[in-house]
Amino acid sequence: MENFILLSLIACVVILFNNFSKLKKENEFLDSSYSKIKEDYKSLKKEIEEIKNQLIQPDFKPGDLTSVTEEIEIISEPIPENKPLIIPDADSVIDNISQENNIAAAEISESPILVSDILTDDSYNEIEANENSQFVENFETLPVNKEIVNDDSKEIEEEKIYVESAFSVLIKKLEQQFAENWTGILGTAIMVLGIGYLSIYTALKVSPMFRVLILWLYAGILAGSYYFLKKKEKWFKTGLWLRSAGASLFLFGCFGASQIPALTFINNIPLAYSLIGIGIGINLYVGYIIKQQTFLSLHTILSILILCVIPEKLLITFLLASLTATAGIILSYKEKWEYHLLIVISGFIIFDIWFTQGTNALSKSQNIFAIIGIVLVSVSCMYMQYRSIYANTRFDKIAFVTHLTNWILFALGLVLHSTGSRIKIFVLLVAGILCLFATLFARKKKIFWLYHLDGMVSFVLFALTIFMLNDWKVGYDIIACGLYFLVVTCLIIVYKSKEILLHKIFLGLNHALGIFILGFFILHINPSSVQTNITNIFASLIVMIVATLSVSVFCVARKEFLETDVFVLKKDLSLNGILSILFSLFFFISWYHTIEVSFYYPLVFIALLWCLLRFKFKTNTFDIGRFTFLNIAIVVGVVLIAIEVKSNLDIFYALGIIAVIIANWFVKEFYTDKSIIKTISIVGTNALLVSLSYKYLFLGNIVQILPWIAIALLNHEFLWLQFKRKTLSSDNQILLYLFCAVFLIFGNALFLYNTQFLNTIEIGLIALGLSAVEVYILFADKIRNKSNEVISGWGRFHTLNCELILFNALIFGFSCIELTYIPIYLGSLAILIFWIFQKIEKFERYNIYSFVLLIGTIFLSIYQAIFDANPDNRIILYSVQALCVLLSVVYYYLQVKSTREAGKMFISVLPIVQNLWIITLLFIQVEIAYLPAIFMLLAILNFGLILYRRINLAPESILIISLLSILVSAFYSVKKLNDFDLIDWGLQLLSVALLIVLVILIKKKDFIKEVKVDFQIVINLWLSTIMFAQLEHKWLPVFWASTAIVNSILYYKKIGNKKEISIVYYLLANFHLAFVSFNYFESRFEFVYLIIFALLALYIFIVYKYIEDFEFKNSIIIYPATFSIGLFLFLTFDKGILTFFWILESLGLLILGILLKEKYFRYVSLSLVGICVIRLMFFDLSNADFLIRAMVLLGVGIVLLIMNTLFKKYKERFD
Repeated sequence: MENFILLSLIACVVILFNNFSKLKKENEFLDSSYSKIKEDYKSLKKEIEEIKNQLIQPDFKPGDLTSVTEEIEIISEPIPENKPLIIPDADSVIDNISQENNIAAAEISESPILVSDILTDDSYNEIEANENSQFVENFETLPVNKEIVNDDSKEIEEEKIYVESAFSVLIKKLEQQFAENWTGILGTAIMVLGIGYLSIYTALKVSPMFRVLILWLYAGILAGSYYFLKKKEKWFKTGLWLRSAGASLFLFGCFGASQIPALTFINNIPLAYSLIGIGIGINLYVGYIIKQQTFLSLHTILSILILCVIPEKLLITFLLASLTATAGIILSYKEKWEYHLLIVISGFIIFDIWFTQGTNALSKSQNIFAIIGIVLVSVSCMYMQYRSIYANTRFDKIAFVTHLTNWILFALGLVLHSTGSRIKIFVLLVAGILCLFATLFARKKKIFWLYHLDGMVSFVLFALTIFMLNDWKVGYDIIACGLYFLVVTCLIIVYKSKEILLHKIFLGLNHALGIFILGFFILHINPSSVQTNITNIFASLIVMIVATLSVSVFCVARKEFLETDVFVLKKDLSLNGILSILFSLFFFISWYHTIEVSFYYPLVFIALLWCLLRFKFKTNTFDIGRFTFLNIAIVVGVVLIAIEVKSNLDIFYALGIIAVIIANWFVKEFYTDKSIIKTISIVGTNALLVSLSYKYLFLGNIVQILPWIAIALLNHEFLWLQFKRKTLSSDNQILLYLFCAVFLIFGNALFLYNTQFLNTIEIGLIALGLSAVEVYILFADKIRNKSNEVISGWGRFHTLNCELILFNALIFGFSCIELTYIPIYLGSLAILIFWIFQKIEKFERYNIYSFVLLIGTIFLSIYQAIFDANPDNRIILYSVQALCVLLSVVYYYLQVKSTREAGKMFISVLPIVQNLWIITLLFIQVEIAYLPAIFMLLAILNFGLILYRRINLAPESILIISLLSILVSAFYSVKKLNDFDLIDWGLQLLSVALLIVLVILIKKKDFIKEVKVDFQIVINLWLSTIMFAQLEHKWLPVFWASTAIVNSILYYKKIGNKKEISIVYYLLANFHLAFVSFNYFESRFEFVYLIIFALLALYIFIVYKYIEDFEFKNSIIIYPATFSIGLFLFLTFDKGILTFFWILESLGLLILGILLKEKYFRYVSLSLVGICVIRLMFFDLSNADFLIRAMVLLGVGIVLLIMNTLFKKYKERFD
């Protein structure tokens, strides 16, 4: 298998070389051919111009054209590869000329290697094309004898110009792509692969040393091919790649001599690494002499990569890799090859990461040498960045990335090869100082991007120095404080130096570090968490509070440093001020867990301190601080009062809250808002009063109510006091009034709760007292203000007292009156408060509440009707319901007579509600059999009241009540299926009669003009539902047919306006007869079916006698009867006689077709006859007895003869 692969690869190489040789020869041949074609093209163009001139002349002769064309044959010498082309006529000559032009243009565009300077000129091509097209047009318009020209031109022969083949053009393109593009790399890789296979094959035959020598021989051949190919311009790049492949192959041989078992012949480690070093040196030298960073980068990476394959991870391997990377960097000193530096540094980082993985770790002394190697690589790269070539540059993106990667290499190397010694803190400190000096040097040379980057690196080194204090048993909390001081110091320094970019960076670091420190303290503030490597969280919090607050005060005092303390999310806030607020909150939590003394003392102190700072410095940050601690002091104080046991500390808590509130009360503005601080103060004071009342005054049932009313009065009086002094904004006034209202509501709620513990007298007195307070507050604007001035903003809560007064009345009613009579109480109260609404403007909403109370009366009466199961109490219940209905009538009367427009708000809704109320009570308390008639009477009653304008009710409501009566009747009929007694029949038919009366009244009075309702359909549907549910099935067709006859008579008498109703009932009778009646057929009820047939016949007579014609009249009337009778006969009568009946039916249908002149009747009749004949032949003659068989045959024969006779006699009627 290996031999086959090897032979295949060798054959491919030989074929490829042979093809390239042929391509070279063909290219040279094409070049010479092209020059000849160009000369022939110019000569041919000149001769065409001469032909054109001869044709234009008036004495033109065909023989002259022949003489001219003969001269064309000597234009050029024949090319061996081309075949001659015979030109038959002048037109083909012109076509060939245009084709030649196109071919030449295509060759020019597709073969840039062969294009001359003249033919690539676009303007020249355009002029030439215009001339050719103009010549063709002139030549076609000439008056030439075409036959003569054709005859003479057949003798003209011309050699065909050589046209380059598509394959030749493709080969040229492939050669260009291979020679000039990067796909040469692919060819090199394939060649190396072939050599690898050959080496493997050879390795099986010779010793390892000779195998390596063979590889080196291949490497020499590849490298030497460069000197042969560099003379060929097209193959120059290929030569470079072959030389690179040779150097790489030589390095591979050096590596394999000691590391690959099949090639190993050197076992001495120093000698082996020396040989690898020689290979790396030659590899780097080859990459250097090419003077292109692509090749130098490639060879450097290959040199490092070959070291990664060495199985043993020895120190000498790492040092060799660092020397390789350093040499690769230094070799590019004279050039600005940033990509090369970046690739080398990245490759060495990857090598370092790979080297440190696994179990073969270096010792501490070896790690020191490894660090020296890393420093060597890093310093060499850093030195490259400080060259004069980078001076006076603002930013170089690739150089910046390279330098940053170099620092990553340095940091990663220190981390991976760290020895764990505590001395590294001094190394980092020295490195930070040296980097700081390098930063200053970069600034001196005006390499600004390098100055910024190394400045940040020096900061990172100093930060790492602080972080390494942990090795000296310094806690992380102290380290966090140190990092904060470092960031703030650097921020102030760079801002003072007017370094905008560094200022932005350190400002961002200040934000990030602040968030990090906050998260750190959150994790360690709880003493229950594991406190590892922590010095003292409580002391650290104090340090951070003082530090952040000091920075914030310093920046406010020194205005020029405000930009160093700006908060990125909101520019007008201080970052350190916000941090100070947050650290203060953590401080209180730590105090709570650490010190036994109540933390409310420092809380009050800090709240007053922030208030003082806001008084001294008018900044938004101090505003937020004092706002925050004002809220915290109030909330915490109130909570402590509420949850702790009664003690003297409650006095301190109360005084602390009052002190903080008073201090902030006189610093009025929060930002530009003058009301929010006072709002919080009002809320806090009320919260304090509530907590004290709850703790010390929450005793008896009555005493529970009084504190809330007292607090409400205090808010009310303070409101009026401040209102006269004009020291409160409208929002504060509203808030005070809101608190007053809330406490009143809460007092009333407690009153409601405690009614279960109070007697009737106590309830009455308390209700009276609360109502007196609420009346006072309601009319306080006139009592305290001494004028009719309405205080703006209070109106929403001012009339709330009206609701509270009504609430007290309801509490009294439900607590002191028996439930049975409460509907009367509510109805009376509704009438009373509606009267108050009409008399006093402040009770504006009593209009709505009166209606709500009436609705409550309705629902309560319905509730009692549902759940009062005591039969002895029925008379009282009915009396209460009747009285409530009368009260609702009185209420409606008051609304009708109201002098205020708002008093008539519910005048259209109330009749609807009353009707629904009555209907609901009837549903609950009356048997369902009586409901349809009662509902219909209610509809007639509403009709009379609407007609004489006694109530304001939509006329459509009558239809709704009537529909309800119909639905109830239909439901009752279906429920009592076929089980009506005489009373049921009487009540349901009475309901139908009442509906008819109502319809007559509506028609007579011309009522309900807007809604068009066909009462005839409604009555028919209702009556049909009742009959369908109660009549036996054998009588239903009688009813359908009778109803059809009645409706047809009504239509004829102009009482009804739709003939379709009678037709529907007629169809329904036929359907019932055909599909349903046979199931209930009994011979003793044959008279019923005779009645049905008679009624159907009567209906047909009436339709044809008295009803006008309409579309498809004959089909609609005759076909259903025919089908239903036929199907009924099939399902009921003896099968032997059935054929005779069907043939009679077909005869009748034919006669009707003749009479009515319906030709389709004839078709149906004949089809039925066909069915009968088929049935006669295949059924009747085999199954029936002899007599029936004879009768059927005789009857059928007679009928068929009659049909034949009729058809012949009257067939013209069908035309």
